[in-house]
Amino acid sequence: MSRRLATILLITICAPGVVGAAAETPSPKDSGSTAPVTEQGYVPIGGIDQWIQIRGQHRDNPVVLWLSGGPGFSTIPSTPAYSGWEAAFTVVMWDQRGEGKTFERSGRSVAASMTIAQMTQDGIEVAEYLRRRLGKDKIVLLGHSWGSILGIHMVKQRPDLFAAYVGTGQVVQLAENARAAYPLLVERAHATGNVEAEQQLRAAGPPPYDDSPRKWVWVSWANRLDPRPTTASRSRANSGPPPAYLAEGADFSQGLMWESILRDDLRALGLQFELPVIFIQGAEDRLTVTALAKQYFDSLSAPSKQFVVLPSVGHLAIFTDPGAFLNALTRYARPLAPTK
Repeated sequence: MSRRLATILLITICAPGVVGAAAETPSPKDSGSTAPVTEQGYVPIGGIDQWIQIRGQHRDNPVVLWLSGGPGFSTIPSTPAYSGWEAAFTVVMWDQRGEGKTFERSGRSVAASMTIAQMTQDGIEVAEYLRRRLGKDKIVLLGHSWGSILGIHMVKQRPDLFAAYVGTGQVVQLAENARAAYPLLVERAHATGNVEAEQQLRAAGPPPYDDSPRKWVWVSWANRLDPRPTTASRSRANSGPPPAYLAEGADFSQGLMWESILRDDLRALGLQFELPVIFIQGAEDRLTVTALAKQYFDSLSAPSKQFVVLPSVGHLAIFTDPGAFLNALTRYARPLAPTK
Protein backbone atom coordinates (compact mmCIF):
# COMPACT_ATOMS: atom_id res chain seq x y z
CA MET A 1 0.00 0.00 0.00
CA SER A 2 1.40 3.39 -0.92
CA ARG A 3 1.90 6.12 1.65
CA ARG A 4 -0.57 8.33 -0.22
CA LEU A 5 -3.27 5.66 -0.22
CA ALA A 6 -2.82 5.08 3.52
CA THR A 7 -2.93 8.82 4.11
CA ILE A 8 -6.20 9.26 2.24
CA LEU A 9 -7.62 6.28 4.09
CA LEU A 10 -6.78 7.78 7.48
CA ILE A 11 -8.21 11.17 6.55
CA THR A 12 -11.44 9.52 5.45
CA ILE A 13 -11.70 7.81 8.82
CA CYS A 14 -10.59 10.71 10.99
CA ALA A 15 -12.20 13.68 9.27
CA PRO A 16 -15.86 12.89 8.69
CA GLY A 17 -17.25 16.33 8.02
CA VAL A 18 -17.10 19.34 5.75
CA VAL A 19 -16.17 22.92 6.56
CA GLY A 20 -17.27 25.80 4.40
CA ALA A 21 -15.26 28.80 3.28
CA ALA A 22 -13.70 30.90 6.02
CA ALA A 23 -12.58 34.47 6.45
CA GLU A 24 -8.91 35.26 5.98
CA THR A 25 -8.68 37.10 9.32
CA PRO A 26 -10.35 36.31 12.66
CA SER A 27 -13.25 38.63 13.46
CA PRO A 28 -12.99 41.16 16.31
CA LYS A 29 -13.76 39.94 19.82
CA ASP A 30 -17.36 40.34 20.84
CA SER A 31 -17.98 42.13 24.11
CA GLY A 32 -19.61 40.30 26.96
CA SER A 33 -18.37 37.20 28.76
CA THR A 34 -21.36 35.07 27.73
CA ALA A 35 -21.12 35.92 24.05
CA PRO A 36 -20.32 33.05 21.67
CA VAL A 37 -17.10 32.97 19.71
CA THR A 38 -16.71 31.81 16.11
CA GLU A 39 -13.44 32.78 14.49
CA GLN A 40 -11.27 31.22 11.80
CA GLY A 41 -8.43 32.52 9.73
CA TYR A 42 -4.70 32.80 9.23
CA VAL A 43 -2.50 33.99 12.09
CA PRO A 44 1.28 34.65 11.80
CA ILE A 45 2.87 31.78 13.72
CA GLY A 46 6.50 30.69 13.44
CA GLY A 47 7.18 32.97 10.50
CA ILE A 48 4.33 31.67 8.31
CA ASP A 49 0.54 32.04 8.16
CA GLN A 50 -1.16 29.23 10.08
CA TRP A 51 -4.89 28.52 10.16
CA ILE A 52 -6.68 28.62 13.51
CA GLN A 53 -10.35 27.92 14.19
CA ILE A 54 -12.01 28.97 17.48
CA ARG A 55 -15.57 27.95 18.33
CA GLY A 56 -17.60 28.06 21.53
CA GLN A 57 -20.98 29.08 22.92
CA HIS A 58 -19.66 31.17 25.84
CA ARG A 59 -16.42 33.12 26.08
CA ASP A 60 -16.22 32.37 29.79
CA ASN A 61 -15.80 28.65 29.09
CA PRO A 62 -12.39 26.99 29.40
CA VAL A 63 -10.34 26.83 26.21
CA VAL A 64 -9.18 23.50 24.75
CA LEU A 65 -6.42 23.55 22.13
CA TRP A 66 -6.64 20.28 20.20
CA LEU A 67 -3.38 19.04 18.66
CA SER A 68 -4.32 16.73 15.80
CA GLY A 69 -2.62 13.49 14.87
CA GLY A 70 -0.64 12.36 11.88
CA PRO A 71 1.30 14.56 11.59
CA GLY A 72 -0.71 16.30 8.92
CA PHE A 73 -4.25 15.11 9.66
CA SER A 74 -6.38 18.21 10.10
CA THR A 75 -9.28 17.88 12.54
CA ILE A 76 -11.10 20.90 11.12
CA PRO A 77 -13.16 18.85 8.63
CA SER A 78 -14.54 17.03 11.70
CA THR A 79 -15.97 20.24 13.20
CA PRO A 80 -19.69 19.28 12.85
CA ALA A 81 -19.13 16.21 15.04
CA TYR A 82 -17.98 18.38 17.95
CA SER A 83 -20.70 21.01 18.12
CA GLY A 84 -21.78 19.46 21.41
CA TRP A 85 -18.37 20.21 22.89
CA GLU A 86 -18.90 23.93 22.31
CA ALA A 87 -21.35 24.26 25.21
CA ALA A 88 -18.71 23.23 27.75
CA PHE A 89 -15.50 24.45 26.08
CA THR A 90 -14.16 26.91 23.58
CA VAL A 91 -12.69 24.44 21.11
CA VAL A 92 -9.62 25.44 19.12
CA MET A 93 -8.54 23.44 16.09
CA TRP A 94 -5.21 24.39 14.55
CA ASP A 95 -3.87 23.33 11.16
CA GLN A 96 -0.24 22.77 12.04
CA ARG A 97 2.72 23.50 9.81
CA GLY A 98 2.41 21.18 6.80
CA GLU A 99 -1.27 20.46 7.46
CA GLY A 100 -4.66 21.43 6.07
CA LYS A 101 -5.20 25.05 5.16
CA THR A 102 -1.79 26.00 6.55
CA PHE A 103 -0.25 23.65 3.99
CA GLU A 104 -2.61 24.99 1.33
CA ARG A 105 -1.05 28.44 1.80
CA SER A 106 2.63 27.58 2.44
CA GLY A 107 2.95 24.48 0.28
CA ARG A 108 6.24 22.63 0.42
CA SER A 109 8.26 25.76 1.16
CA VAL A 110 8.30 24.77 4.86
CA ALA A 111 10.01 21.40 4.29
CA ALA A 112 13.25 22.37 6.05
CA SER A 113 11.34 23.50 9.15
CA MET A 114 9.27 20.33 9.60
CA THR A 115 10.84 19.31 12.90
CA ILE A 116 9.50 18.48 16.34
CA ALA A 117 11.44 21.42 17.77
CA GLN A 118 9.94 23.95 15.34
CA MET A 119 6.41 22.62 15.70
CA THR A 120 6.77 22.76 19.47
CA GLN A 121 7.63 26.45 19.20
CA ASP A 122 4.69 26.92 16.82
CA GLY A 123 2.37 25.33 19.37
CA ILE A 124 3.66 27.55 22.15
CA GLU A 125 3.05 30.62 19.97
CA VAL A 126 -0.50 29.41 19.27
CA ALA A 127 -1.13 28.98 23.00
CA GLU A 128 0.20 32.46 23.73
CA TYR A 129 -1.98 33.90 20.96
CA LEU A 130 -5.08 32.19 22.37
CA ARG A 131 -4.41 33.48 25.88
CA ARG A 132 -4.24 37.03 24.56
CA ARG A 133 -7.11 36.67 22.12
CA LEU A 134 -9.52 35.02 24.53
CA GLY A 135 -8.35 36.65 27.74
CA LYS A 136 -7.39 33.40 29.49
CA ASP A 137 -4.60 32.86 31.98
CA LYS A 138 -4.22 29.19 31.06
CA ILE A 139 -5.74 26.76 28.58
CA VAL A 140 -6.23 22.99 28.36
CA LEU A 141 -3.95 21.19 25.90
CA LEU A 142 -5.38 18.08 24.22
CA GLY A 143 -3.05 15.93 22.12
CA HIS A 144 -4.09 12.94 20.00
CA SER A 145 -1.54 10.45 18.62
CA TRP A 146 1.21 12.56 16.99
CA GLY A 147 -0.40 15.47 18.83
CA SER A 148 0.36 13.66 22.10
CA ILE A 149 4.08 13.80 21.24
CA LEU A 150 3.83 17.48 20.36
CA GLY A 151 1.74 18.16 23.46
CA ILE A 152 4.23 16.63 25.89
CA HIS A 153 7.05 18.66 24.31
CA MET A 154 4.97 21.83 24.68
CA VAL A 155 3.98 21.35 28.32
CA LYS A 156 7.51 20.36 29.30
CA GLN A 157 8.83 23.62 27.84
CA ARG A 158 6.03 25.97 28.95
CA PRO A 159 3.88 24.47 31.70
CA ASP A 160 2.87 27.98 32.76
CA LEU A 161 0.63 28.30 29.69
CA PHE A 162 -1.57 25.31 30.43
CA ALA A 163 -4.17 24.36 33.04
CA ALA A 164 -3.83 20.66 32.23
CA TYR A 165 -2.49 18.27 29.63
CA VAL A 166 -4.86 15.66 28.19
CA GLY A 167 -3.36 12.85 26.11
CA THR A 168 -5.29 10.34 24.00
CA GLY A 169 -3.84 7.71 21.72
CA GLN A 170 -0.83 8.63 23.85
CA VAL A 171 2.52 7.81 22.32
CA VAL A 172 5.45 6.95 24.57
CA GLN A 173 8.08 5.85 22.07
CA LEU A 174 6.62 4.97 18.71
CA ALA A 175 9.04 2.17 17.86
CA GLU A 176 8.09 0.46 21.14
CA ASN A 177 4.42 1.13 20.46
CA ALA A 178 4.77 -0.60 17.10
CA ARG A 179 6.43 -3.67 18.62
CA ALA A 180 3.72 -4.01 21.25
CA ALA A 181 0.86 -3.25 18.84
CA TYR A 182 1.76 -5.62 15.99
CA PRO A 183 0.82 -8.98 17.57
CA LEU A 184 -2.34 -7.48 19.06
CA LEU A 185 -3.37 -6.17 15.66
CA VAL A 186 -2.73 -9.53 13.97
CA GLU A 187 -4.82 -11.13 16.70
CA ARG A 188 -7.66 -8.66 16.11
CA ALA A 189 -7.57 -9.23 12.35
CA HIS A 190 -7.83 -12.98 12.96
CA ALA A 191 -10.56 -12.64 15.59
CA THR A 192 -12.70 -10.45 13.31
CA GLY A 193 -12.22 -12.78 10.34
CA ASN A 194 -10.49 -10.13 8.24
CA VAL A 195 -8.38 -12.39 6.06
CA GLU A 196 -7.02 -9.55 3.93
CA ALA A 197 -5.78 -7.66 6.98
CA GLU A 198 -4.20 -10.73 8.55
CA GLN A 199 -2.44 -11.71 5.32
CA GLN A 200 -1.07 -8.20 4.72
CA LEU A 201 0.08 -7.79 8.31
CA ARG A 202 1.84 -11.16 8.35
CA ALA A 203 3.46 -10.38 5.00
CA ALA A 204 4.70 -7.02 6.28
CA GLY A 205 6.10 -8.71 9.35
CA PRO A 206 6.77 -7.27 12.80
CA PRO A 207 8.65 -4.03 13.44
CA PRO A 208 11.06 -2.30 13.43
CA TYR A 209 9.51 -0.18 10.70
CA ASP A 210 11.76 2.30 8.94
CA ASP A 211 10.38 4.72 6.35
CA SER A 212 9.33 1.84 4.12
CA PRO A 213 5.85 0.96 2.85
CA ARG A 214 5.64 -1.75 5.56
CA LYS A 215 4.78 0.83 8.20
CA TRP A 216 1.69 1.90 6.28
CA VAL A 217 0.34 -1.63 6.45
CA TRP A 218 0.45 -1.42 10.24
CA VAL A 219 -0.84 2.17 10.49
CA SER A 220 -3.66 1.76 7.98
CA TRP A 221 -4.94 -1.55 9.38
CA ALA A 222 -4.66 -0.26 12.94
CA ASN A 223 -7.10 2.48 11.94
CA ARG A 224 -9.35 0.35 9.76
CA LEU A 225 -9.71 -2.30 12.47
CA ASP A 226 -10.26 0.26 15.21
CA PRO A 227 -13.58 -0.67 16.86
CA ARG A 228 -16.64 1.50 16.24
CA PRO A 229 -19.21 1.38 19.04
CA THR A 230 -22.70 0.73 17.73
CA THR A 231 -24.43 3.16 20.11
CA ALA A 232 -21.85 5.97 20.26
CA SER A 233 -22.58 9.52 19.18
CA ARG A 234 -20.71 9.44 15.90
CA SER A 235 -20.63 11.85 12.99
CA ARG A 236 -21.68 10.99 9.49
CA ALA A 237 -19.19 10.32 6.76
CA ASN A 238 -18.39 12.79 4.02
CA SER A 239 -20.64 12.69 1.00
CA GLY A 240 -17.63 13.33 -1.23
CA PRO A 241 -13.84 13.13 -1.22
CA PRO A 242 -11.85 15.51 1.01
CA PRO A 243 -10.09 18.50 -0.59
CA ALA A 244 -6.82 17.51 -2.25
CA TYR A 245 -4.71 19.68 0.03
CA LEU A 246 -5.71 17.57 3.06
CA ALA A 247 -4.22 14.39 1.62
CA GLU A 248 -1.24 16.24 0.14
CA GLY A 249 -0.41 17.89 3.45
CA ALA A 250 -0.63 14.63 5.38
CA ASP A 251 1.55 12.84 2.83
CA PHE A 252 4.06 15.71 2.91
CA SER A 253 4.21 15.89 6.71
CA GLN A 254 4.49 12.18 7.40
CA GLY A 255 7.10 11.71 4.69
CA LEU A 256 9.34 14.30 6.31
CA MET A 257 8.74 13.53 9.98
CA TRP A 258 8.29 9.78 10.32
CA GLU A 259 11.90 8.99 11.25
CA SER A 260 12.15 11.66 13.95
CA ILE A 261 8.76 10.72 15.38
CA LEU A 262 9.66 7.02 15.39
CA ARG A 263 12.74 7.68 17.53
CA ASP A 264 11.45 10.39 19.85
CA ASP A 265 11.25 9.11 23.42
CA LEU A 266 9.00 11.20 25.65
CA ARG A 267 10.51 9.68 28.78
CA ALA A 268 13.78 11.44 27.95
CA LEU A 269 12.05 14.80 28.53
CA GLY A 270 11.67 13.94 32.20
CA LEU A 271 8.97 12.34 34.30
CA GLN A 272 8.24 15.35 36.53
CA PHE A 273 5.31 17.48 35.33
CA GLU A 274 4.35 20.87 36.71
CA LEU A 275 0.68 20.66 35.73
CA PRO A 276 -2.17 18.14 36.00
CA VAL A 277 -1.97 15.22 33.57
CA ILE A 278 -4.98 13.29 32.22
CA PHE A 279 -4.84 10.35 29.81
CA ILE A 280 -8.07 9.24 28.08
CA GLN A 281 -7.36 5.98 26.25
CA GLY A 282 -9.41 3.60 24.16
CA ALA A 283 -9.25 0.12 25.66
CA GLU A 284 -8.76 -1.50 22.25
CA ASP A 285 -5.95 0.71 20.92
CA ARG A 286 -3.81 -1.31 18.49
CA LEU A 287 -1.55 1.60 17.48
CA THR A 288 -0.54 3.25 20.76
CA VAL A 289 -1.17 0.36 23.11
CA THR A 290 -3.02 1.42 26.25
CA ALA A 291 -0.88 -0.79 28.51
CA LEU A 292 2.24 1.16 27.45
CA ALA A 293 0.46 4.47 28.00
CA LYS A 294 -0.47 3.28 31.50
CA GLN A 295 3.13 2.32 32.29
CA TYR A 296 4.28 5.77 31.21
CA PHE A 297 1.47 7.44 33.16
CA ASP A 298 2.33 5.50 36.32
CA SER A 299 5.94 6.70 36.09
CA LEU A 300 4.94 10.38 35.95
CA SER A 301 4.90 12.78 38.86
CA ALA A 302 2.36 15.62 38.60
CA PRO A 303 0.20 17.83 40.86
CA SER A 304 -2.70 15.54 39.95
CA LYS A 305 -3.14 12.61 37.56
CA GLN A 306 -6.09 10.76 36.09
CA PHE A 307 -6.08 7.73 33.77
CA VAL A 308 -9.39 7.07 32.02
CA VAL A 309 -10.09 4.00 29.85
CA LEU A 310 -13.02 4.14 27.42
CA PRO A 311 -14.39 0.65 26.72
CA SER A 312 -15.11 -0.76 23.26
CA VAL A 313 -13.08 1.89 21.39
CA GLY A 314 -9.47 2.17 20.32
CA HIS A 315 -6.89 4.62 19.01
CA LEU A 316 -9.58 6.75 17.35
CA ALA A 317 -11.75 7.02 20.47
CA ILE A 318 -11.93 10.79 20.19
CA PHE A 319 -13.48 10.36 16.72
CA THR A 320 -15.52 7.19 17.11
CA ASP A 321 -17.11 8.12 20.45
CA PRO A 322 -16.86 11.90 20.86
CA GLY A 323 -19.74 11.93 23.34
CA ALA A 324 -18.02 9.59 25.81
CA PHE A 325 -14.78 11.46 25.29
CA LEU A 326 -16.49 14.77 26.08
CA ASN A 327 -17.94 13.29 29.26
CA ALA A 328 -14.44 12.38 30.44
CA LEU A 329 -13.00 15.72 29.36
CA THR A 330 -15.77 17.61 31.16
CA ARG A 331 -15.46 15.55 34.33
CA TYR A 332 -11.69 15.60 34.70
CA ALA A 333 -10.30 18.58 32.74
CA ARG A 334 -12.96 21.25 32.99
CA PRO A 335 -12.70 21.72 36.78
CA LEU A 336 -8.98 22.38 36.38
CA ALA A 337 -9.36 25.12 33.78
CA PRO A 338 -9.97 28.79 34.61
CA THR A 339 -12.98 30.47 33.02
CA LYS A 340 -11.28 33.86 32.96
